Parts: sequence; structure tokens; C-alpha cells
Amino acid sequence: MVKTVTNAPVNGVIDESLGICNANWDHPSHLAYSQLHMDRMMPTVHLEPGTQSIPLQRAARPLALDKIAFTDPLGGRAISTEQFLDRRLYNDALLVFHRGEVVHESYRNGMSADDHHVQHSTTKSLVAMLVGIAMDEGVMSAEAPIANYIPELGDYPEWAEVRLQHVLDMALDSPYAEHYDDPDCGYFDYARAVGYYPAAEGRTPAGARAWLTSLRMRPRGTPGSRFNYTSPLTNALMIAVGEAYGESVLSLLESRIYQRIGAVSPGWFNTDHLGVPIAEGQFSLRLEDFARWASLMINNGRNLAGDQVVPPGFVEDTLAPRESSRQAFARSEYGEVLPGAQYRNQFWVTHPEARQCAMLGIHGQFAWFDLNRELMICGYGSYPVQVDPLMTDCLQQLWLNVASACDRR
Repeated sequence: MVKTVTNAPVNGVIDESLGICNANWDHPSHLAYSQLHMDRMMPTVHLEPGTQSIPLQRAARPLALDKIAFTDPLGGRAISTEQFLDRRLYNDALLVFHRGEVVHESYRNGMSADDHHVQHSTTKSLVAMLVGIAMDEGVMSAEAPIANYIPELGDYPEWAEVRLQHVLDMALDSPYAEHYDDPDCGYFDYARAVGYYPAAEGRTPAGARAWLTSLRMRPRGTPGSRFNYTSPLTNALMIAVGEAYGESVLSLLESRIYQRIGAVSPGWFNTDHLGVPIAEGQFSLRLEDFARWASLMINNGRNLAGDQVVPPGFVEDTLAPRESSRQAFARSEYGEVLPGAQYRNQFWVTHPEARQCAMLGIHGQFAWFDLNRELMICGYGSYPVQVDPLMTDCLQQLWLNVASACDRR
């Protein structure tokens, strides 16, 4: 069963001697440490693994990662693989899974295989699979109003036309904005409300559920017409699943997915001060357990032992090219960054026709999938800022260069 864990007083302090706390955990010099110790900063619930772990198969002939040619985006000169990972991506760990085998696994920047690293927004894609299970079982419907599952949203007419699928796809315009270089944008108000940062002086944090009814979250325009990256919507999905089943959503996530992927270690799920899971980004895993969960996408919803965990229809629905989704994405601020992409079921579908998609999180967390190649690349990072064009460029170069190298194996 899920278990609430207290490793230290939950007061926002990660390491008193180093002065790392919830006010500065994301300072560049702190990230390599703080991202491995989120259980010290916020209330934490453990998702317990199942009784039977599933080993990762290792390739007899590993990928020669050091032989891959990379180009330094800063100047255009050749750069070694280690320099590229260390000094451009600030990578903490990397795992390449090709045709059912681990062909590369490495750790750097102080991280080891036993460490738990915060997933940030790759969590969104992981937990969306539980919504896919709920829809397959008939407990939820993609076309049902989200207010059917979160009753308090029904008090606001702006939510009346919003369907579950709109929330899954973040195809919902609102005053909320997630601009990490703007301290006055909605994201930072939200982050303080759930415990990422200290609450404003004299204020009690609202929490994840109450934030959904805030003015910044009120939908505007026609649902489905424009993609607007809105992290709190993932919290809405998890709340909705729990309401639909009438059960603890973390218990559901544990029993329906985590205990079935063959994990070897508990997953650390952070909550707000009221116990609501921060499903949009506060989940920590070992790299190998991240790979076990993420591999459901390249195995058509099956775990590494061949058991069906996530409905195959969820995988296909996520990857299917959709002109409406493409247009909604093109109208967003990401349209020029990833031309031709779409956002579906909390996944970044980077190249729908090529069956390529990604889970993405700030500071360099990712899992990239090429289903035609049977390829998955998972990584953790401590990139100094949340995201910028250099990080995006480096990630795409890494994925494509590793994919080409796997083709030549």
C-alpha cells in the first residue's frame, strides 16, 4: 500500500548545512543535489513496487556512445559526447533502450543508479496512462465534461464546455501562462500555492485543488482550438480519476501501474500540504524504474514481461496524426519550436507520421520514443534554467544522433 514517509521535518529544508531549501532549490549550483532529495522538501508518499521485479535485458554489444559525432551548438565545432552531455545538457543520467535491450546506461554529475531523481513534467505523461486505463474500463469518458469528475468546477460557467479530452490535450486557453523567465506569470503563483516555493508572506498556500478554481485557470475561447501548456491541468486529471473511482488516486496508480511494471524501488510522490498529489511534476524515480514505466509506450502498453498494463488503444490514440491537434499546437507559442507537432494525452508528439513522441520536463528530464525503431532514450538533467532554445536544440540533436547510431548497430 502507498505509504506516507517523513525523512525529516517537512519545512522546506533540503539540506540545512548547505543552505538548500524551497526558496533556492532550483538555483543552478543546487540542482544536482536538490533534485535527488525532493522527499525532504515536500510531503512525500511512497508508491511501493510489486513483489516481482522485472530485470532489464542488457545488450551483449553495447552502443558505443563515445563514437557518436556531436556538433556544439555554441560555435558549430565538433564536440565529444561527454562534453556534450556534461557541458551542454548538464546531464545526470542517460539510458538507451533499443529492441528490448539496454544498449547504454550511464550516470554523471554526482548521480548513481540507486538515486531517485525528480521527474518534473515527464510525470504528466506517466500519470496520463492511468486516465487511459480509466477510459478503457468505462469509468471515465473522453467526451464527458471535466466538471462531472470535479464538481466544484461546475460552479463556473467557463468550465461548462470543457471535456476530459481537452484537459488531457491542454487544448484549453486561459489567462494562465507558464513563462519561467517571468516571475509575475501564473506559474509562479501556482508553484507557491502547492509548495515548490515559500508562500507569500502572510498567506496560506491554497493547494493544488483550490488552484483549479482560481481566476487564472478560468477557460476562455473555444475549447480545443489552441494548445496552452498548463501544468495544473494534470493535477485536475489525477483528482478526476480519484473521484471517478471513489478511491485514493495514488493507490490506483500504485496498483494499476507501478506494481505491474517490475520496479525495484519505491516511487516518491510529493503532495501539497493537504495531501493532494502534485501530478504535474513532483514524482521521483530511479532511472531504471523510469525506463520500466516509460517502456510501456514502445511495447504497446505491455510491461517488459509481456503483460498488458496500459490499453494499446491509449498508445495508438496518443500517436495518431490529427489535423485539429496539429493546428491547435501551431497556434501556440510552441508552434515554431516544434513545427508539425501535436500535444496529445500529455505527450509531446514531435513527429506524428514518424511515430515519434516525448515526455519532457524542466531542467533536462526526458524520455523520447521512436516506435518504428523500437527505440527509447531516457535522461535526467540539472540544466541551469528550466528550458531555453539551447537545451531544446541539444535534446533534439541527442535523440537523432543516438537514433542514427542505433540504426548502424
